[in-house]
Amino acid sequence: MLSRKRLLIISASVAVVLMAASVLLLAVSNRSAGITRIWTDKPEFITYAELFNASQNTHRVVIEYRQNPAEALIAAKSMPDIVIGPWLKGERSRTKLIPVDYLFNELSISAKLFYRPLLDLGNIQGHQYLLPVSFNLPAIIFSPENQSFIRDDFTISLDAIRETATEFNTQKNGIYTRMGFSPRWNSEFLYLTARLFDARFEEGSPLFIWQQHALDAALTYLRTWTVESNTSTRAEDDFQFKYLYDPPYKLVTGGRSLFSYMNSEDLFILPPDKLQNIDFRWIRKDNSTPITENITYLGICKKSKNLESAEAFLVWFFSEKTQKELLERSRTMGVMDHSFGIAGGFSSLKPVNEKVFPLFYPSLFGHLPPAEMLTVPRILPNAWLTYKKDIVIPWLQEAAAAPEDRVKSVPSLESRISGWLKTH
Repeated sequence: MLSRKRLLIISASVAVVLMAASVLLLAVSNRSAGITRIWTDKPEFITYAELFNASQNTHRVVIEYRQNPAEALIAAKSMPDIVIGPWLKGERSRTKLIPVDYLFNELSISAKLFYRPLLDLGNIQGHQYLLPVSFNLPAIIFSPENQSFIRDDFTISLDAIRETATEFNTQKNGIYTRMGFSPRWNSEFLYLTARLFDARFEEGSPLFIWQQHALDAALTYLRTWTVESNTSTRAEDDFQFKYLYDPPYKLVTGGRSLFSYMNSEDLFILPPDKLQNIDFRWIRKDNSTPITENITYLGICKKSKNLESAEAFLVWFFSEKTQKELLERSRTMGVMDHSFGIAGGFSSLKPVNEKVFPLFYPSLFGHLPPAEMLTVPRILPNAWLTYKKDIVIPWLQEAAAAPEDRVKSVPSLESRISGWLKTH
């Protein structure tokens, strides 16, 4: 997707600036005692650190960029004070952290502010090792001109996407001139469908585990969608080749397709003139809207040399007042042009999303995250991005494209894992 490429280019540029800033800040930290080190892959925290340092005269934090904070933490000989990023819930990384329950017990941070599913995911065996920072949601976008096809107000079910997309289809001489949607056009949507059917990917041996019966049900659903709604994989592929070469928002406003799939982190960095020409719904199944897996978490590392300053930063960061100031600063500095919300997503603090986000993102009025529907992924291995990209997604693409009479010819996911392990 073009928007994703644009975001990656900008994020890479910001990362270079952040690394350069980190070198400078580290030079300062080597001359100053008591400075708290934060490892993160989120460039936004450089501005957050500046605001924290300017807000008081007692504590100082510096940001050090790590492309994969979880993997860096696992390999580290000398650890930072705080680590912030995705995939920190894996067994190998979470053993490097300390519980922070005491911050709740001392009323320094209110547990009631957080979305409960997000907080629970950071709780390991009754102890809170990780605090959620931000998250994103899957959305289906469409043109307001096609509002008559949409029967739901805030969310849309997987079945409704399929049914309304089928209604939108138009053929001329047996060739599709309009096709509402195909799950196969977006590999992330294939994966989302597996999650909606409760495939339960999670850390386990040898790389990860899952619920095979749920995965089978998801694939049957996807194959049936292709045949009953869009005739065949060939028809879907032909239509995609002919027409689907524009970014998602342009596909739906161009009239060829009814729906496109986007995550909130991509959706809300669209320029205002483009965002005002599309509408969206959060995707659900059985009253469940899955939070995307790259949830950003924060933890305090074992043997932190500046625990008091680390605690002070957490107490400062996890407050409604602070996060409103962070959003104001992001808008002033132009960060919102390439990064959504708090650290690239919705805030983990429910009141911030409900009271503050609509002030900065007017399109969220009437579209706030459905708190009662939110569900989180299972605990995933630290290298999940690699496993997903190299193993799961290619397997889903092949399995979803297989006709029912040739499903058994598709190698199993277990065999894909075995093959990957032989070359890695």
